[in-house]
Formats: sequence, C-alpha cells, structure tokens
Amino acid sequence: MIDRVNDDNEILKRRIHFNLLYDFYSPLLTERQRKVYETLCFSDLTLTEAARVLGISRQAVYILARNVMDKLEGIERELCFAVNTRHLEDKIKKLEAENKALREKLREKGEDN
Repeated sequence: MIDRVNDDNEILKRRIHFNLLYDFYSPLLTERQRKVYETLCFSDLTLTEAARVLGISRQAVYILARNVMDKLEGIERELCFAVNTRHLEDKIKKLEAENKALREKLREKGEDN
C-alpha cells in the first residue's frame, strides 16, 4: 500500500498488519474506501495505476488510502479485536504444543510398561 519504508521486511509487516485490520473492519468502511484499499493492496497497483482504474486523481487515491489506513488503526485502537485475536492465537499454539508434549510423555510411559 502506501509504504514510505524502504525495508522489505517492514513493508511486509505493515501490509500484513493492515490486511488483518481490513479483514476485521472492512464492513465499517464505505464502498469507496473498500474499493481504494482493495485496488491498492489486493491488485498491488501503484497510486498512478489505481488512479487510472478508479477514475480519480493520484492525489485523491493517496488521500483516500491514507484515510482508510487511519480509520482502520483508529477502530483497532478502540476495539482491539486484532490484538486480542493475536494473543488468543498465541495462547492456543502454546497450549497445543503443551498438549502434544504431554501426549508424547504419556505414550512413552505406556511403552515403558
């Protein structure tokens, strides 16, 4: 999307972050906001290419995209769904790993007998 960072890893992290926010909060965006976001992010077009596709100026695309990103981050600050989901996913992975380790210990004890 609108990336001012030159580091590829940082760009990828930002895109993943905003795609996650978009997954959660896209219903709260207007149709026009969704169209701009999807054109830039999912079609991976430049601002100029997106402007041509959307029939608006490059500056308008930039402003709309910036507004979408600000809105997504603002909603996340208020609701915290993405952060909470990440924490829950991390806890689930940890519990699954612990469960797997316990099953292996039980299996080993069963084989010893």
